[in-house]
Amino acid sequence: MRKVFSSNEPIETVLVRDALLHGGIDVTIQNEYSGRSAIPGFRPPAEIWVDRDDDYERARRLVVATLAILDSAAESPSWVCSYCRQSNPPAFEICWNCGRDRVDSSARDPNR
Repeated sequence: MRKVFSSNEPIETVLVRDALLHGGIDVTIQNEYSGRSAIPGFRPPAEIWVDRDDDYERARRLVVATLAILDSAAESPSWVCSYCRQSNPPAFEICWNCGRDRVDSSARDPNR
């Protein structure tokens, strides 16, 4: 096992983990619940470890690509669902209000 990523941001850890799993790389998260520590000053970062050392280099590339996507999405403007007209954060690919895919939300319901 080799550590491939660490972060104090739980959502960032989950998104990176999911990208690696989607890429077919088995991982383990260490300190996943450290944000719930009873000692406020002691919150170690969550760490993602690659289960197979042979997957490490590919995992590093996926981590870098995932973080680049997250960074670019954070700087993008919000988008408005054309189906329900709800504003959504830039990183969302699915409307939080109606559940329509960002791309498919343009197929507006004629009864609406």
